[in-house]
Amino acid sequence: MSLSTARKENQRNVGQAPMVTPGNHAPRVIACVDRSPLSSRVIPHAGAIAEALNGELSLLHVIEPDRMHKPFDPVEWDMHRREAQLFVSGLAGRFETRTRPIATRVLEGRSAEQIGGCSDAGAGDITALCRSGDRTPSRIGETARRVMENTDGSLLLVPAAMPEVKTVRYTRILVPLDGSSRAESALPVAVRIAAHHKAELVLVHATPKPHLLQSGPLNTHDMQLQQKLVARNERAGRAYLERIRESLSDVDILVHIVILRNGDARRILSSALSPQSVDLVVLSSHGHGGYSDVPAGNVSSFLLKHADIPVLMVRRPDTGPVGHLGKRTQAKGIRRPRGRAR
Repeated sequence: MSLSTARKENQRNVGQAPMVTPGNHAPRVIACVDRSPLSSRVIPHAGAIAEALNGELSLLHVIEPDRMHKPFDPVEWDMHRREAQLFVSGLAGRFETRTRPIATRVLEGRSAEQIGGCSDAGAGDITALCRSGDRTPSRIGETARRVMENTDGSLLLVPAAMPEVKTVRYTRILVPLDGSSRAESALPVAVRIAAHHKAELVLVHATPKPHLLQSGPLNTHDMQLQQKLVARNERAGRAYLERIRESLSDVDILVHIVILRNGDARRILSSALSPQSVDLVVLSSHGHGGYSDVPAGNVSSFLLKHADIPVLMVRRPDTGPVGHLGKRTQAKGIRRPRGRAR
């Protein structure tokens, strides 16, 4: 089937046919686009993720009802629907290739509800949105916030300031790890993306400065205790990352480890993105301090809002406790080093 024929078939089935066939467990990456000139910048990044995970890329556009509550005109609404279908089809034509066609879908209603309902079809789906250039603190956009709060799937946020390109190749992928199996649940996705793009994997552990209760200046003993705790946490963090790197020794990718010291974990991670020259962050929605009744932990929420590069927040299905990956490196006798490391 030619690309033009496939696109026409997609248009005929807009809002009706499922975007995956039964039994296909590959993730769907759903890139949400609107009429703004910047929203299309999410497409190449969504495509790069879909290709790495062997998933399907779909473009989703939502026609919202008139907020001014004008009388409903079915003829005008039908015109809007046709224009939207042509718009999404045109975007697909710009970014798809013969080997990787892009499905299209147009829905009607409120954006957050329609996007959320679409991704709820599979917990393994990845919803990709463009994050606006609004630098207001604690803002990722109302639609992105509501999608994050009301869906079980993963979320890819791409800043609107990213360059306009047709294809993306990632070179350095950062994965924050705090020692919890929850945080480690993002590793399989990050490894697959890194292996596909032949990118380097940067495993990062942030060791915040220990907090000591003080009603006045710290005395010498207190400062020595604090320094010992810092040194102990750094040693434990480095040993932990080394175990994770060893567990990945069979994967043909470069693995680099970084220990960040003394500060708020959210801010020192955000500040490390540029010095580490990373172009993608992959992290779990929750870590050590995460609670299941919130959509994302403090670190994940902060990076989604403030990172200047795309952030893929991975949600792990609730299938019970998962053991640490580092435990797999335990063995008797001498182990011969394998793989590549830096």
